[in-house]
Amino acid sequence: MSPAIRDRAVTGVLIAVLAVSALALAIPHGVATVPAGAEAPSEVPSASPAAPLVYREGVVGRPASITPVTAQTRADRTLVGLIFSGLVKTGPGGTLVPDLAASWSVDKAGKVWTVAIRPDASWQDGQPVTADDVVYTVDALKDPSSGGAQAAAWADVTVAAVDSKTVTFTLGSPVGGFLAALTQPLLPAHLLQGVSFADLATSAFALSPVGTGPYQLVQLDTAHAMLLPAPGVNPAASPAASAAPSGAAPPSLAPSGSDAPAPSAAPSVGAAVDGPAAAGLQLAAAATGKPKPTTTPKPRPTTSPTPTPSPSPSPSPTATPDPGARPIGGIEIDFFDSETALAAAFTAGQIDGAAGLSGATTQALGAEPGVKVSDYPTTTLSAVLLNLRPTQPELQSPNVRKALLDAIDRSAIAATALVGQARVADALVPPESWAYDAAAVAPVAPSLPTSAKLLAGAGWTKKSGKWYAPKAKAPYAIELLTVPADVNPRLAAVATAVQADWAALGLAVTVTSLSGSDLAARLQAGTFSAAVLDIASGIEPDLYPLLDSTQVRANGSNRSGYQDPALDSLLEAARAYGSTAKSKAAWSALLAGLSARLPVLPIVWADEEMVSRGVSGNTPELIVHPGDRFWDVLAWRLAASR
Repeated sequence: MSPAIRDRAVTGVLIAVLAVSALALAIPHGVATVPAGAEAPSEVPSASPAAPLVYREGVVGRPASITPVTAQTRADRTLVGLIFSGLVKTGPGGTLVPDLAASWSVDKAGKVWTVAIRPDASWQDGQPVTADDVVYTVDALKDPSSGGAQAAAWADVTVAAVDSKTVTFTLGSPVGGFLAALTQPLLPAHLLQGVSFADLATSAFALSPVGTGPYQLVQLDTAHAMLLPAPGVNPAASPAASAAPSGAAPPSLAPSGSDAPAPSAAPSVGAAVDGPAAAGLQLAAAATGKPKPTTTPKPRPTTSPTPTPSPSPSPSPTATPDPGARPIGGIEIDFFDSETALAAAFTAGQIDGAAGLSGATTQALGAEPGVKVSDYPTTTLSAVLLNLRPTQPELQSPNVRKALLDAIDRSAIAATALVGQARVADALVPPESWAYDAAAVAPVAPSLPTSAKLLAGAGWTKKSGKWYAPKAKAPYAIELLTVPADVNPRLAAVATAVQADWAALGLAVTVTSLSGSDLAARLQAGTFSAAVLDIASGIEPDLYPLLDSTQVRANGSNRSGYQDPALDSLLEAARAYGSTAKSKAAWSALLAGLSARLPVLPIVWADEEMVSRGVSGNTPELIVHPGDRFWDVLAWRLAASR
């Protein structure tokens, strides 16, 4: 393996992982289910003149391992979002609703969750979904040899089969957001019992998967994948959302090579090239001339110790399909070697949609006639992680950290450096989250004079245009760590912009791009001053692993080394199991505490943007992974004339 490939595939552990890019690996010869180059039908064969159409989506890269535990590339995650599902799924408005589960209950302490599986839940091969499948999936997640990097995240969870259709999860300590972890897509134990966890990523199953999602894989070669509705699924009669997002989870320093949600993982500090694309509402505004709409916090779904029945029918999406459009009877995912080739295919009408493109390409395609740009806010935060260990006395004052944030023009980064494919982050929780409280967050406007005043108030002095920390004999210099642009162009662009803004303040800043393994080692050893990283959270926020004092240890997830007993109490209260009102109050207090302390500097939230032609009925919601866009895929409609 070449050094370049190794650098783009390495992941370092930060409770879950320091996510670095995963390569778009080509499918080995001989694994295609049909001859390479075979043409997929443009429509599902039918004698009816109104037969459902095939939606064609392009993706850069090719699948390498199509399982919810070992997925690495964007192609993997796109297919996982269509083929697999979990016990619970995300519904309209960020709610959590049953999927394979019929009901669930939790004891009064919030430690034992009991889930009943739907009697009619079955795999795409006709076999019933059982508690053994749940146990197998969690065991795979907990085993580090599976490559999913979720062992630490699930280590505190014990799963047991009560009977064939009932399973219990026992938590080492109560976590209020655990229900979101049950969106974890399941693996079929009956098909994988003979496969070791270490071999799962490269098994035959990984390129011929069987799931419980709304679509099943019927054809795969090096050019494309073809999916048809799973048995019992009828898009023409099922406008309700069906596909479970593959990664709705509590915050976790999320793994680049896995869609597995973590029950209580730290927000995942990462640099994944196939993470959520930096594309967003501002880009759509640039293409349409409309202002970027504001967002409002989503209500938290309530949980109860009593069983929660599965709704019937499923919640319907909020988007209104084009009345002249027809159901999507099949989905074709076409693989491209470059963004240029994908864009050319879209312009030529060879594909109907694409996501994960750069800002410039998305903006250009969005300006074409009849093209719609759908903006999906994500839970991926690009931030500056500071070294706040006692060995770095210069950064101990909250006013110094505020001065650093004040100097950064985050609006310019979102609109210009990222071509509008992001939104300004004022907190470590996205504004679309139920836990966000605007009244508790203190927005920071860019102001170099304010920054200078804050530094001077903290005892810093400026000589010959350079800032000196108290008692220092040399100007303060910052080495800003990040990853190369070919690994994650979004993070590289953010790092360059931060460097320029801090230099304008009068700080000496050098950007150092490191391989994944070297960056992870520097963070773990604490030999850094600042780093631009992604913090990949889940639908249910949990900042405890990222900032709590107990997580400052050799194998802990608090890589900043920040320790504050008062903040620890707020972190623990926010993750505790309790009523909705109590949880919201706890999060308000935590957000206020974070605004006052700024242990991490939030820069922008990355957005996933989808360009499409002739597609209607899709409803953008807050997502974690690319495949989460298909949460309401059965409601999508396609214009026959597109």
